[in-house]
Amino acid sequence: MKQSISMDTRTLLKILFSFTVMGIFSILPPVEPLTEMGMDVLGFFIGTVLLLSLVDTTWPAILCLPLFSLTGVMTLNETIIASLGNWITMFVIMSFALTHALNSAGVTARLTAYYMSRKFVSKDPWTFTFALITLGMIIGLFLDPVPTVAFFMMFSNKIFRELGYKTTDRYPHMVTMALAFAINIAGGMTPISHPLAILGMGIYQQATGNSINLFTYMAYAVPVGILIYIGMLIVLRLFFKPDMKNFENFDVNKVLSEVKPMDLREKITIGVFLGTVIMWVLPGLLSMISPDLPLIAILIRYSATFWAIIAVVLLAIIQVDHKPVLSLKETFSQGMNWGTIFLAAAAVLLGSAVTNEAVGLSAFIIEKIGPVAEQLPTMALVLFLVAVASVMTNFTSNVTTVVLMTGVSTSIALGSGGTLDPFAIALTITMVSALAYMVPASFASIGVLYGEEYSDGGTIFKYGAITVIITTLIASFLGYPLALLIR
Repeated sequence: MKQSISMDTRTLLKILFSFTVMGIFSILPPVEPLTEMGMDVLGFFIGTVLLLSLVDTTWPAILCLPLFSLTGVMTLNETIIASLGNWITMFVIMSFALTHALNSAGVTARLTAYYMSRKFVSKDPWTFTFALITLGMIIGLFLDPVPTVAFFMMFSNKIFRELGYKTTDRYPHMVTMALAFAINIAGGMTPISHPLAILGMGIYQQATGNSINLFTYMAYAVPVGILIYIGMLIVLRLFFKPDMKNFENFDVNKVLSEVKPMDLREKITIGVFLGTVIMWVLPGLLSMISPDLPLIAILIRYSATFWAIIAVVLLAIIQVDHKPVLSLKETFSQGMNWGTIFLAAAAVLLGSAVTNEAVGLSAFIIEKIGPVAEQLPTMALVLFLVAVASVMTNFTSNVTTVVLMTGVSTSIALGSGGTLDPFAIALTITMVSALAYMVPASFASIGVLYGEEYSDGGTIFKYGAITVIITTLIASFLGYPLALLIR
C-alpha cells in the first residue's frame, strides 16, 4: 500500500494560523513599554496558546522551549531549567506517583465500597444519587481528576446496568455529568495531586515574590468549592427530572466489588500519604494558630515538593514480601500522564517568560489597564476578571487559562493602586481557571465524560453553562471577600 503525508485540512489551517500570529508579532513595531523582545515573546506566547487550545496539548508544549530561546529572553538551557527543571513540574510528577500508589493499593476501591454500603445511602433515590456524586468529589480532593473520573464512570456504569437504564435515559446522563463536574470542582479545591492549583500559586509567587502555602489555598478553595457544588446540586434537584422508578428493587451491594481486608501494603501507602498531606498543610495551620512559633520557620524551608519526593522514595524503599510498596519502574511507565507533565512544564515557562522585566508586558498592563481598573468599582472588576477566566477555561486549556488569567489579573491588581488585592484575585482566578464543565477541549476529564456511552453532549453543555454562571457568581461575591479575610 502506497503511503503519503496527509493531514486534516482544518488541523493544518489551525497550525498555519498559529504560526502566522507568531510571525505578525515579530514584525510589528513595539508599543511602549513593550520591547522588541517583548513583541517576539508575546507572539510566541499567543501562538503557543493557540496551538495548545486548537491543535494538540503535547507537541506545542515541547516546541515552545526552543521557540522562546529564539527571542533572547532566555537561552535554550534556561528554558529547559525554567520548565522541566521547575519545582512545579517535579511536584506534578510526584503527585502522579502518589495517585498511582493509592489506586494500585486499592485505597480508592475500598473507600468507594465502604461509603456506598452505608445505610443512609439507600434511603431514597435522590439520597443515593447525591451520595454517589459527593463520594466522587471527596475522592477527587486527593487524586488527579482524569483517573478519578475514569474510575467513577466505570463504577456508575455498573449501577446503570443493574438498574436497567438505557444509554438514552436521562438519569444516567445526569449522574455521569454531575460526577465529572463534582470531581473537577474538587480538583480546584486542593493543591493535592492537582497541578493547576500549584501552577497558579507559582505564577503569583513569580509576579509578587510572595508565596501562598497549601493550607491557605485550601482555607479559601474548600469552602468556595463546597458552595459551588451545593449550587450545582440545587439546580439538578429543581430542574432535572429523571425517571427514578428503576430504584424500587435496587441493592447497591450487587455492584460493589468484594473488598479484602486491608493488607500491609495498603496500610503503608495510606500512612505515608496522610503523613505527606500533614506536612504540606502544617506550616499554614501553625501560622494561623501561632505566627511566631520557631517551628514554622524550620518547616517553611521544606516545600510541598520536598515532602512529595520523600513520600515517593519512601514507598519505593519500603518492601513487603520482597517487593517495593511502589514500583517506580511500573509507575513511570503506567502511572504517568507525560502529556500533562510537559503541558505543566510549558505553562511554567510561558508564565515566567511573559512576566520577565525585559519583555515589558507587566509594565504595559500596569500602565495601560491600571488606570481603567482604578475607575471601576472593585467588585465589578472582580466579576469581570472571574467571568473571563470562567468562560475561557471552558473553551480552552485549563493550563492556558491559569497562566494567562492569573498572571494578567495579578499584574492588574499590582497596578490598580490598591483597588484590587493581588493575593485575593490570584486565589480566586486560579481556582476558577481549574473548573471546566462544558466542552472536551477544556480538560481531559470532560473529554472522558463526552466519550462515555451513558452521557449526553447536549445535557453536558447546557448544565455546564449553568454551572459556569454559578461558579462565577460564587467565586466573585463570596470567594474574593473570603480571600481578603484569610490573607
